[in-house]
Amino acid sequence: MDEYEYFRDRKDSFQPKTPIAALKAFKAGFLPISVFTYKSCSTKPLDETPYDIEEIERLLSRENLGLETNIVLISIFENLIFSEDQEIALFAAESINIIENRYNKQIEALKQKIDKEETTEIFSKLGRLFFELAILNRKRDSIKKFFLRESYQYFSGIRKKRKLFPEELNTIIRILLELKLYMNASDIIEKEKTEETKAFLFLKAEICFALGEYSDIRDICCKIQDSSDTLTDKEQMTIDFWLGV
Repeated sequence: MDEYEYFRDRKDSFQPKTPIAALKAFKAGFLPISVFTYKSCSTKPLDETPYDIEEIERLLSRENLGLETNIVLISIFENLIFSEDQEIALFAAESINIIENRYNKQIEALKQKIDKEETTEIFSKLGRLFFELAILNRKRDSIKKFFLRESYQYFSGIRKKRKLFPEELNTIIRILLELKLYMNASDIIEKEKTEETKAFLFLKAEICFALGEYSDIRDICCKIQDSSDTLTDKEQMTIDFWLGV
C-alpha cells in the first residue's frame, strides 16, 4: 500500500523489464514513479546477479541517497553477506553499517538542535528518519520494532503541539499498522481527521480492513468512488479486493 512497497518486497511485485513498462505500470497505479526513474537510469539493474560490485561501490559513495536506493542496496548487501568470498562478505557488512551510520549521524545532529529549540519540524524529520531505519531493518524484527516505536514517539510529540500534516499522518498510521496496533491507528485517524481526501479515505479503509470492520469498508469505498473522478487500476483493484468483488 505505501510508496516503498515495490522496493521493500520486490520478489512479490511486478518487475518491469524496461522503462516503458515501468511508466505504464506507474500510470496504472501499480508502481511508484521512482521505479521508472530507476529503470531509466540503469543500463543494468543494480540488483541483477551477478552483482556489479564496482557500480554498487560507486553508488554507495554518494552521501545523500534516497530511501528507495538504500532499500535496494541493503537488500543486495544482505545477500552478499553470505558470499563465499570473505572480502565480498566483509564489504557487504561494512556497507550496511555505512548506510545506517549516515542515518545515525543525521539523527544525532537533529537531537542536538532539539537541545536548543524544540520544533515540530525537527520532530517530523526525526520521526521520518527512524521510520526509514525501520523499513531498512524489515528482516530484523526486534530492531525494526524498536525504530518504529522511536518514530512513533516523535510523531506523538508533534500531536501535542498541532495536528499532523498528511504525510506525517500517513507515516504514523503505517507505524501502527506495522506494529499491529489497529485500534490505536483507528483512534488517531479519527482525532486527526481534517479533509476527507482520497488518500485519507484509503488509509482509513486499510485500518478498517485490518480490524475486520467490513461494513465500514463498504461505506468508505462508496465515498471514494463517489468523490473521485478517476481511480487508477491499482486503486480499483484494492477496492474490489476489500469489497470481495
